[in-house]
Amino acid sequence: MRKNIIRGALLGILLLGFTIPGVALADGGGKGCSNLGTWFGVASSDPSDSAPPPWEDMVLSGWMVNVMGKSNNEGTNDFEFPIFDPKISPELAVLPPFMYAERIGSMRGTWKRTGGNTFDYTFMGFAYDDENVPVYIAKITGQVVLIENCQYQYTTAIMEVFGPYMNPFDDEPIAPTPISLGVFYGYRTKVELP
Repeated sequence: MRKNIIRGALLGILLLGFTIPGVALADGGGKGCSNLGTWFGVASSDPSDSAPPPWEDMVLSGWMVNVMGKSNNEGTNDFEFPIFDPKISPELAVLPPFMYAERIGSMRGTWKRTGGNTFDYTFMGFAYDDENVPVYIAKITGQVVLIENCQYQYTTAIMEVFGPYMNPFDDEPIAPTPISLGVFYGYRTKVELP
């Protein structure tokens, strides 16, 4: 009788050992493209070209992001867009706080996988005036879809704006609705020796 109990317990432990890896992969771990790496914003040099990449006449569009993580399912990002106009549009450029904004600093945030090749992200940073005083907090959220054999990304972005001393985690944004920043394309960098 005791021998059967021990065998049953060992069989249970063995079956549990086979089950755990299946549960770990059930959340999509290891499936789809990896988002990790350095991405540069790209566009067609022809502004009327609305087709997705790749383009023969591809140019850099001014932004870059490092996507990091301990897995392919979630992590952090470090975003820079030095040529971004923090006034956003002519309509907003005459209103505070946009009228005082001269540049956007580097932004930091997080991302997570939502499907095989889809990801959600959020990052934040400050807009500064000409004396480097923060005038607003920009909170950007959106989705990324990896396309063309995982070499390009299609990204949507909306922005919420908070006063420079507000709590962007709990407070309501000062703009009544999120500002659509449009659609962007990114290109994954790779090692290319001359």
